[in-house]
Amino acid sequence: MNVILITGTSKGLGYQLAKQFTQKENLVIGISRTATEIQAKNFHHLSADITAIDFTQKLKAFLKTLSIVNIDVLINNAGTGSFGNNISNIEPDEVLQQVDLHCVSALRVIAGARSYLKNTKIVNITSRLGSITQTLRGDFKGRDFSYAYRIAKAAQNMLSLCLANDSELANAVVLSINPGLLQTDSGSSDAEHTAEQGAIAVITVIDNAIESGIYHAFGQEALY
Repeated sequence: MNVILITGTSKGLGYQLAKQFTQKENLVIGISRTATEIQAKNFHHLSADITAIDFTQKLKAFLKTLSIVNIDVLINNAGTGSFGNNISNIEPDEVLQQVDLHCVSALRVIAGARSYLKNTKIVNITSRLGSITQTLRGDFKGRDFSYAYRIAKAAQNMLSLCLANDSELANAVVLSINPGLLQTDSGSSDAEHTAEQGAIAVITVIDNAIESGIYHAFGQEALY
């Protein structure tokens, strides 16, 4: 039985990931501010805010209550969209909040689980909008996407690269996975896949990936 830790499990992709992994008889640890509908003996839920200053210590204490020695897969999925598409309506505080949620809080989760990360696959759910390469070549020209979300996902991508080159995590595989355009509350207007389809595709990537890097759940181009 593998141990899977997932953030943002109350709805959307995170909920579907937790559901799929639980049905596959893994031991799943879900983290979200509100409870999830999953009721199973192999599912444990921590109600917590990953942006809270004391979250890392809260996670450490919670993990000690479980009979685990290793986390096989850690998925930083928690996140939300934002507003402010132009310089006239961007709020600097919202940029800070988004970077905290998508990047700094992912680091809080990893820090809280650090003693259980042995040969672990660390997964950060990324987005096409965090790609500096795609932005530079004009993939999103003329589209109204928020500053804050794009900056936060770009920061998260750099976190993934830092983790992949960290000598203290030499046995870990660090995956940035673009789940595709999903029909969730914060999904893009051109979304084409359900959250369940996205979860199944993401799990396939996790199962098959043997090297750190950036991947697309549906096999499309994925670039940092």
